[in-house]
Amino acid sequence: MMAKTPSRKTDIPAPVVAQDTADDARQATLEKKYRASRSAFNSWETAQVRTDQHLYTALGRLAEFAAAVGNDHQTLIDFAAARGVRATKASTPYTVTARLIVADRKKTNKYATVLHLAARRGIEPTEDRIAEFIKAEGGIEACLRSFRELPREGGPAKGGGRPSAFGKAMERIGGFSRIEAPAGLELAELSGDYFLVVGVRHADGTTHLLQQPVTDEQVVRKAVATMASKE
Repeated sequence: MMAKTPSRKTDIPAPVVAQDTADDARQATLEKKYRASRSAFNSWETAQVRTDQHLYTALGRLAEFAAAVGNDHQTLIDFAAARGVRATKASTPYTVTARLIVADRKKTNKYATVLHLAARRGIEPTEDRIAEFIKAEGGIEACLRSFRELPREGGPAKGGGRPSAFGKAMERIGGFSRIEAPAGLELAELSGDYFLVVGVRHADGTTHLLQQPVTDEQVVRKAVATMASKE
């Protein structure tokens, strides 16, 4: 009688769950930060009185969202694509996250640049630290100017660190006499350092100021440069 040949056990590999678990955790974190950032911006946009500090806090939440992806840029691209936002590997995390949260492309670019500046300065990407940084820099427009003066990553400094023409103009008008803004002036939505107030002279000789300031950057820069040139 022939002896039975022992059956050979087939090695069945254990299911790979570690990577799937890590991916799920990353997606859950992105979703959480995405919702928190959307909530922060929605709160700012719908507030009866929108303050600069409120906006800076919202940008802090956006920085936390951008930081949540870490170095896994493809995950962020896929996350954006699932929500109808196109991005490429050339898009910075700040640009992608800003596009996911903010519909206005002009504002998207501004906010992404502010967060990029904060990263270049080594600011911790948390709500409080980003808000403090923007306030210390002097606001959104000041951050944009600072970023333009930065050297390219891996390149020489622009203009040898010399101040821009607008920066020189601001220095010249720094000594101009100033008065407190009228109580009725609508300042809640201002984010830049400088703005224009339009005065109206009536037929009876009285003058009034329009409550809505002018914030167009090119117009403001031209006005500041014109004032400085008269000194």
